[in-house]
Amino acid sequence: MKTAIIYATRSGTAEKCSAKISEMLSGESTVVNIKKVSSPDLSGYDSVIVGASIRIGKVQKEISEFVQKNLETLKAKRLGVFLCMGAGEENFNEYLSQNFPKEFLDKCKSKGFFGGEFNLERLGFLSKMMLKAASKGKPQPHIIPGNIDRFVKDFED
Repeated sequence: MKTAIIYATRSGTAEKCSAKISEMLSGESTVVNIKKVSSPDLSGYDSVIVGASIRIGKVQKEISEFVQKNLETLKAKRLGVFLCMGAGEENFNEYLSQNFPKEFLDKCKSKGFFGGEFNLERLGFLSKMMLKAASKGKPQPHIIPGNIDRFVKDFED
C-alpha cells in the first residue's frame, strides 16, 4: 500500500508526527508539506493521511483548501486524519467537525489526536510573547506517542 501523508504545520509538530507515521507504516509512504507542494498528485497512492495543527480553532488554510479541492479523489482512497493541538482531547471532535467536511470525516478509517508542543524557535516574536503569557503557570502540552501508535494500527487494520 502506498500512502501520501499530507500535512501543514506552523511550529513543526505536525511535521514531526508525519515523519513518525511514515516510519511506522508498513508500506511505502511519502510525506508532503502542503505549503511547499500545493497540488500533490494523488493518483499513485492507495491511501492518504491528512495532518494539521490547530491555531485559534482552525487548521491551516492550505489543508482546508486541499481537502475541499480534492474531496472526490480523497473519498476513493483509504483515509486518515490527525490533529496536533495544545488544547485537550475533549476538543478534538469539535475541531475535526469545524475544519473538515462531514463526508471526508465519514470516510476516515483512523482519526488521531496527537497532543501538541510549543516550539518557540519556529514562532515569530509576537506569537512567542502571546504563547508565553497564555501558558504561564500551566502544564506544557506534549506529543502523545501512544496515540500515534494507535492511529497507525487502526489505519492499517
